[in-house]
Amino acid sequence: MNIQRDSIFGCILVLEPRDRDGYGRIGRRLAHRVKYEEVHGAIPQGMVVDHLCRRVNCIAIAHLELVTNEENQRRKSWPRRARQKQCKHGHDMSDAMVTKEGGRLCRTCGKGQK
Repeated sequence: MNIQRDSIFGCILVLEPRDRDGYGRIGRRLAHRVKYEEVHGAIPQGMVVDHLCRRVNCIAIAHLELVTNEENQRRKSWPRRARQKQCKHGHDMSDAMVTKEGGRLCRTCGKGQK
C-alpha cells in the first residue's frame, strides 16, 4: 500500500491501490474500515465509518468516526458541518481546519492529538 501523510491536515492518504470511487483498498477491503477495526474492533451491524475530513482515501484514526448510515448521509451537507460548534471531544470548532473536500477538522484533535 502506497500512503502519504498530509502535514497540514494530518490525513494519512492511500495513494494506491484505490477503487473507482477513490477509496483506499487493502486487498478486497476498504482501507479505512480495516484501520478502524485494527484500533476499535469489529464494526457493528448497521454502522459505517465516516471520514470527518471528507477525504475518502484517508485512514488517519483521528479522522474516522463510527456513525449510522443515516448520520453519514446528513454529514455530507456543508451547512450542517459548518454549524458544528464543538468536536466530539468538546473542543471549540470556530477556527476548524477545512479540507478542499469540505471536511472540518478540530485543530486540537484533527491531527491525531486528543
